Amino acid sequence: MRIVINRSDAIGDTLLTMPMARVLKEKYPNSKISFIISPRSKDLFQDHPYIDDYWVLDHSNSFFSKLILLRKKFKSFKPTHYFHVGGSHIPSFVAFSKKVGFRGGLLSKWSSFLFLNKALRQKRSLVTMHESEYNMSLLSKMDIDFDHNKREEYAPQVRLTQTELHQGEEYLNSELIKNHLDPKRPTIFIHPGMTGHTLNWSSRNYGRLIDRIESAYPDEYNFIISHTPSDEKFLTGMKDHLSSEQRETDGENTAKVFFLDGSLRGLRNYMAVLSKASVFIGPSTGTSHIANALSVPQVGIYSPIKVQSSLRWGPYKRTPDKVKIIVPDVVCGESLHCAGAICPYYECMAKVEVEDVFMAVKELLDKS
Repeated sequence: MRIVINRSDAIGDTLLTMPMARVLKEKYPNSKISFIISPRSKDLFQDHPYIDDYWVLDHSNSFFSKLILLRKKFKSFKPTHYFHVGGSHIPSFVAFSKKVGFRGGLLSKWSSFLFLNKALRQKRSLVTMHESEYNMSLLSKMDIDFDHNKREEYAPQVRLTQTELHQGEEYLNSELIKNHLDPKRPTIFIHPGMTGHTLNWSSRNYGRLIDRIESAYPDEYNFIISHTPSDEKFLTGMKDHLSSEQRETDGENTAKVFFLDGSLRGLRNYMAVLSKASVFIGPSTGTSHIANALSVPQVGIYSPIKVQSSLRWGPYKRTPDKVKIIVPDVVCGESLHCAGAICPYYECMAKVEVEDVFMAVKELLDKS
């Protein structure tokens, strides 16, 4: 049995699809499993215990370039089963044209009705389970019934070598020294950025949170603000707040802050650095799922809108002593999108107080 799983979109979505491979391998130990992924996700797959291969589908290439590449891959791999879970439907068309007998996945867009013959209709907007559990449930078309009572056993996995961990530590230490920070201090990671239209906490509040943590734990932690170039808009308020605080203390910033551009050294290095963090703080984004896969204690800040909720998109592993979820204390009646100014709780994310997030962080720090 040779199985192709297409998840050629975001990093977090891809990470939450990877557990499908474990379920398949347990049912069919001799199967070969390959993923079709976007370039940004490839570093997740190194030395994965249940995934044999992956193909990178570069969305910047032309339609015909992608079509030619995929036809070659399908010809050499000779898949017996194909799943579309997310991303481009060009692989679905190739699976259809190559007459792959089993073409499953999520039945949603018109192309899935046209190209897939074993797809499953799921009303994910009802949000009855985690996104990863929805993905594993697609395997029911292969007579595989995922046992949701054992969900903790199927958490997404990322493997890093000891060499990578050591190199990541060396890199961070050298950068901290360059910025006059003490590398001996443990780190608190904050990732304020995100993609898509999910509601986020105020950038300025992340800055206020740093001040609050620093006041409770003076000179104990370095604060690592992780980002990529596309996250710049999420850093503006935080930088403005921190620079204002710096001016108020006559040029001396009491909080020890380092801005880490994760794109400079690649995802493997970023994960190696993140793996050593005392706490990770962030919204609903791929980096939060990576932190969870690395078993880093974390505080997640989530929207109350149904399809954006932590039930579906929150950390997969929810051990109370390692994961805290913060959601605005409102009764949100919206299922898909924010209603905007007509909502009585408009700007609901502002109802998440800095003190609420701080107390969650404190609980995790005090247990470490």
